Amino acid sequence: MYPSPSPQGWAAGRFGDRAEAVRRQIVASLTEAVANAQDAQRWSRSDKNFPYGHTLMTRRYEALVEGFRDEPGFQTVRPYTSPHRLVLLDGNLLLPFRYAEDDTTPVSTARISDGRISALVRELFDRFGPAAVYRQEELDLSIGWEGDWEGEPSPEAWPAGDEGGTRQADGAMRPALPHLPEDTRLVPIAYAGNAHAGLLRLYWGEAELLDDLGHLRWLHYEPIPLTIASPSAGLTEAAGAARFDQGALPDLVLRARPPVERANEAMFPVHNEAQQETAVTADDEHP
Repeated sequence: MYPSPSPQGWAAGRFGDRAEAVRRQIVASLTEAVANAQDAQRWSRSDKNFPYGHTLMTRRYEALVEGFRDEPGFQTVRPYTSPHRLVLLDGNLLLPFRYAEDDTTPVSTARISDGRISALVRELFDRFGPAAVYRQEELDLSIGWEGDWEGEPSPEAWPAGDEGGTRQADGAMRPALPHLPEDTRLVPIAYAGNAHAGLLRLYWGEAELLDDLGHLRWLHYEPIPLTIASPSAGLTEAAGAARFDQGALPDLVLRARPPVERANEAMFPVHNEAQQETAVTADDEHP
């Protein structure tokens, strides 16, 4: 049985005092990425989810890079021949992936792929993940990226035929990330969502890769609440924007009726607002 650190202990051990800020930025970045993908799906007017999958496949990496760009200890790394950059923060390599399209699938059953994994994914877990306790027999890795289709087939994250690394003259695989320190630690970020409902669930932690079909064994995982996003994610009120109930209340001045009006009510009848209301409609509308 694996030791399970406390939620605060694991995150603080990885990111120190700014663990909560890192959580908020992850929510903000992935919320933005999913919203961009939903926009692409709506504008496409397609009944297939290809536009959503195409956009999210790219934006999930880009949004994390944009969100953490100004943070101390921030770096990006790009595997050989890959179009995507991964965020490296304080020695932690962030790897976002979709594990489900609904909010009922348990993250404990997560796979990092919908098909066989690539050599790059294998390298990430072998070099930067926890030491594997158990692993099934290895299969052929001569295929492309993990095949994360986001509900419908979308473009692969790496070019067709690329395994995430390159072959050397002796036939051995050249590491896709050769310059990263060996003490770099992989942080899988698992999210659930779809083109209609958006982002549904979000987790992070540490896991070992069990087989070439992408099954994971979590040593530790914890949910990231989706309500802790920074204002840039649009989940909190924009700075300077006033709520409808924060405006100044108008002064209501109450005055008694003059004595002459009270003495001659026939000449000065009392009218209430209900008696003065009339229906206002356009020429082609009906009340």
